[in-house]
Amino acid sequence: MSKPNHETEETLEESTADDAQGSAEESSIPESPDPSTSEDSDSPHTKLSEERDKLHAQLQRTLADLQNFRKRRAQEMTEVRRTAVEAMTTEILPVLDNFHLATTFGTATGDEAMKSMQDGLEMVRGMLESVLQRNGVEEIPADNARFDPLVHEAVGIDPDPEAEEGVITQILQRGYQIAGKVIRPTRVMVGGAASSKNDET
Repeated sequence: MSKPNHETEETLEESTADDAQGSAEESSIPESPDPSTSEDSDSPHTKLSEERDKLHAQLQRTLADLQNFRKRRAQEMTEVRRTAVEAMTTEILPVLDNFHLATTFGTATGDEAMKSMQDGLEMVRGMLESVLQRNGVEEIPADNARFDPLVHEAVGIDPDPEAEEGVITQILQRGYQIAGKVIRPTRVMVGGAASSKNDET
């Protein structure tokens, strides 16, 4: 009677071993990944996108800085050039004044002997004026213009009773400006009592 019991025990042991082996095989099978978490914040694609955005933002900042630098550089160069032209003009104006006086004197005397010399002086004067014009220097309009204290300097009042009040009757020294900035005001005579008030102010 003991022999059948022994066989039954062996059968139970084999069954238990098979169940354990099956459980182990099932636990070793990998689980399928959840599609909803396949692309998380640590995925290579996400990292590349973030790096791309950072590089793009950095590029935009660099381009903006470069554009601002170019604007500042252009403004600085314009200011340097304007300052240089002003200095040059200040040196040239006394020479130009003398040419104006010389040509006016030749015309006033009517001396034919000085005609050729006057032509030469006028040619040189024209060359100087062309140099100034090419560099943005302009003569301030004053002939028969109304007196403007911003660009004109009243030296005196024209005693002529027929002179219109506040109107320039005579130019004593030409004035010049560059880009709207007065380098030297035009010195003038002004007609009438109104010009006297402007001169006092």
